[in-house]
Amino acid sequence: MTNLNNNSNIYADLAQAAYKDRPIQFPYSSTKWNDEQKEAFNNKESAPFDFKEGGIVYLQPDPTLKVTDKTMTTQVPKMNGGYETQTHITGEKQKGLLTDSEAGFNAYFVTDTPKLNKETKQTYLAIRGSDAIGLDTLNDWIGNDANFALTNSYIPQAKLANQALVSKIKEINEQAPNAKLNVTGHSLGTMIAAQAVAKLYQDDPKAFETIGEVVLFDGPDVTQSLKNMGLTDKEIKESGKKVTYYVNPFDIVSMLNRTAPYEEQFGTVYVIVPLNFNTTFESKNSSHDFGEFQIDAQGKPLVATKDFHPEMLEAGTNLANLIQNTIAKVGTLAVGISTTLLVSALSGGIVGLIALGLTAAQAKAIYDEFDKSYKYIIKVAKEKAEEWNEDHMPEYQNRIRSATGAQKIELRAELLQMVAQDAVIKSEKFTTDVKEKLTTAKEKVQKDIVNTQQAVNNVVQYLNYWEVGELLADFDLSHFWNVGIEEETNKATQKYQTEIEQFSTTLLKIAQNIQEVDAQGASGFNDLMNETKVNWG
Repeated sequence: MTNLNNNSNIYADLAQAAYKDRPIQFPYSSTKWNDEQKEAFNNKESAPFDFKEGGIVYLQPDPTLKVTDKTMTTQVPKMNGGYETQTHITGEKQKGLLTDSEAGFNAYFVTDTPKLNKETKQTYLAIRGSDAIGLDTLNDWIGNDANFALTNSYIPQAKLANQALVSKIKEINEQAPNAKLNVTGHSLGTMIAAQAVAKLYQDDPKAFETIGEVVLFDGPDVTQSLKNMGLTDKEIKESGKKVTYYVNPFDIVSMLNRTAPYEEQFGTVYVIVPLNFNTTFESKNSSHDFGEFQIDAQGKPLVATKDFHPEMLEAGTNLANLIQNTIAKVGTLAVGISTTLLVSALSGGIVGLIALGLTAAQAKAIYDEFDKSYKYIIKVAKEKAEEWNEDHMPEYQNRIRSATGAQKIELRAELLQMVAQDAVIKSEKFTTDVKEKLTTAKEKVQKDIVNTQQAVNNVVQYLNYWEVGELLADFDLSHFWNVGIEEETNKATQKYQTEIEQFSTTLLKIAQNIQEVDAQGASGFNDLMNETKVNWG
């Protein structure tokens, strides 16, 4: 799980805060919430959350929320025969306008004022995506994720979100007539939000006018599902005018259903320039997580265009085609395959595919082909990104000299991000090269030792085996290869790569706050560098 580097994009901040175990989180936490927030929660008042550059927002309580015991009944044999029914409390369930624990739905209503009133300008509905898979979250994964991927249907959580939109818009129009309702979400949260907002437009275009922006992260295209919900092409286009997607070209979830040109998909689709070149399955720095979003000097995610890192656009389309082709192949062998199940299966490797009903041979063939193609798409994008950086750095330097104002700030920030990305790519290549050279050299020495030992055994005819053994006793790897030097070399190269990554991370922070750091000079850079090192790891 990786988080945003800073809090300067209100939509990314809110979408991330909808999840548990984040630096700032809306789900109640005795360890993450401060005393002021806890007191407000206990008094059923709005709780303030400070997102720094993104500003302070107020999490509003849900007066409709009811918490009751979750129970299970069992039949227990009686001593004298027969059975009796016993009821056991197994937990609690929550249900209200914004929460339905049994349906897996969680949303958070926040405002820019402590209470809804005429001073309120912006309100937000942040919708949580899928929680970690488990018995108590199957509604996320099967009832909604798989349901969407398999049938492109109007998913249950989206229906609940639509009810929340209708209710909150009525409340806003009555109490805060000058306010807009913005919507954000990540992953499953994007499917829920997009369907709910589009359905709102279909049912009540007047109420839809209260919607401000709908900003979504790492989610698939929902066009076909909207058609299945009965929306016309015009309704899809009109409702999509307020929707913006930011998707990672290396993320399987982001690239689901995105084989059509980006401009033909629902909403406005931006392919980001991610921080790392990783797959969805990485335990650290997964391409599906928030830490891959680079926030630019304007507080928006850094995105690719035909003139800025176009290789990312190409990589996204290539991954979308690979996903579709893999689903088709697995679907001919495993009935009822969905993308959600496919992602889960692929993350478990060959064993995961066997669990879908494939034979070991079928699973290995499909997994190996997918894995090879997936990594190749990322490898090519990485090589092209490095080439693009090298080709355009001089051009950016020249453009900066003649630029002024906001354009100069933007160009400088983009150049810093290019330098940071290029430095990390080169440090990774250097580290890999050193390790490969050490491994190759070690293997060569070992091979020469074995060959020499064999040669001695072949030519020595008049000595006993123990005499030959004594002769070659010191002729082994430990006498010709210094393990200590090998370890120190590997440590030094890893230290170098870590320091480059820390330096690059600091450059990215500067790019996001370039005017402020400019004013502080060297001390500002040093402060950010020290902060990076303290929080590293």
